[in-house]
Order: sequence, then C-alpha cells, then structure tokens
Amino acid sequence: MEARMARRAVGDVVSVCRSTSPSTATRWLAALMVSLPECAESRSLRPADRTWARSGASFRTSTGAVVSLPAAYTSGAREMYCRKVYLRSGLTMPSTGWVIDLGANQGLFAVWAALSGAQVVAVEAQQGFAAEIERLAAHNGVMKQIHVEIAMAGGVTASGATVGVVADEQRWSATSHGAPTRPPDVSVPDLMSTYQIDRIGLLKVDIEGGEFAIFADSDLHWLARVNQLALELHLDYGDAVSLVEKLGHHGFAVALQDNDGNRVAATSPRLEYAYCTRLQS
Repeated sequence: MEARMARRAVGDVVSVCRSTSPSTATRWLAALMVSLPECAESRSLRPADRTWARSGASFRTSTGAVVSLPAAYTSGAREMYCRKVYLRSGLTMPSTGWVIDLGANQGLFAVWAALSGAQVVAVEAQQGFAAEIERLAAHNGVMKQIHVEIAMAGGVTASGATVGVVADEQRWSATSHGAPTRPPDVSVPDLMSTYQIDRIGLLKVDIEGGEFAIFADSDLHWLARVNQLALELHLDYGDAVSLVEKLGHHGFAVALQDNDGNRVAATSPRLEYAYCTRLQS
C-alpha cells in the first residue's frame, strides 16, 4: 500500500510538470514544498492543489489543446489533465465528430473535447452544474461546440434514476448542485437522435454507479456506432464481469485498470476504470 501510494505521488508530480503551463507548474511545486508535512500526513497531494484553487490554472492536454481553468474549477484538474484517468490504454480524444460526456460535472472533460475539435453533448443530472459548464465553455471560447443536457443518464428501458449513488433519496438531497426533483431520464440513443449523431468518437461515462443502467438493455445496437468508451466503474451497483463480457460481445477490446493505472481483472475489488476500443472487423 505505502509503495503504491509513493509511486502514485511521484507519478503525479511528474505529470503536473509535463501537463501544466510553466507558471501553473511553478506555483504548484512551490505549494508542494510548503505543504509537504501536510501532504505526508494526509497521504494526498490535495494541499498543493489548493494553490490552483486560489489563482486558477492552465493545462496543456495530450491533444495539444490548452485548457484554462478559473480558480473555482480546479478541484478535479490534476486527475483529469495530469493523470488522464479517462484517456488511458490507447484511448484518444477525437479531433472531429462527436463526444458524449455522461456525468459532465463542471465541464472539464467537455471543454477539453471541444478545444480538441469535437462537438460535445455534456449530460449532467445535477441542475446547478449547467451554468458552471456554460461559464467554463465561454471562458475557453467553445460555447458553440458544447450542448448541455440536464438529465439522468440511463438505458432505453432501465431508468438511470434507479441505479447508482444518487438513486438514494437522501444522497440526492445532499448533492451539491441537485434540485429538489431529479431531472428526466435520457438514453444514449435519445441523444444520438436529438443531435443527429451518426457515430460517437468517444463516450465517457462517470455517473456514480448509473453506468450499469446505460448497458442494461437487451438491445444495444447503438454500440456499433461508438468508437471508444471510457467508463468509471462503481462496483457496488452492478456486475462488472457481466458488463465487460457484454462490451466484448459488442465488438470492443476492454482494458481494465485500478485508480493507479495498473491492470486488474474484472473480478478485482480494485477495478475502477474500463477503457474500450472498437476491434477492427
């Protein structure tokens, strides 16, 4: 455990230096030096991240796009742009076509996709995030490329509102940006129809357990029009083994990793991410 955490910390320091602008990296490294005792005690680099939360940050992404984050948007930046948790195992950000972002939160991934050249449908269940996504898109000059949908992502017949963390009424009421009433469900085929999407270059799914509802239908013909999938898996809410088998049956090579980027089996309790690329026929 200690060795794994140390490797993760070293990797994160290196990735911050590689993925941020010089001024952003300099401020973060200075904060890291000052907060080393706190980082060691908390076993986290979040104390260093606080410097970005005061002054904002700029990131050079793997696609060459530069994402500018105001201070209020930096809490997940190191995971998103430095550790690249949604783009591992050969997945790439499309430079054209469509990206669907299920679980858009503040819009960090959606803005990255739009700056890289894609059109993006940003789906978020918590109504209060809509304005934050739009502000970040405007800040980065990509308002016309990001289409915000406030909805509960689910399957065609399996409701997303019944699966996952926010299916619990108490947890939904405790969300930071949720309204008293959940929004309606939307499925990936619904989105493809609404936006006349013939092919999805990348489907990113991070919806706190609701990912199992997305693939619960017996008819998943729409998956034939998806090139790549990035899934964050929440094992308390579904059967990862069955999901992986289903994705393989629909023509994907599936790579499974833990939070540190190590390969794991579908049966591993450390499984957190599935990266899926379409096999060539």
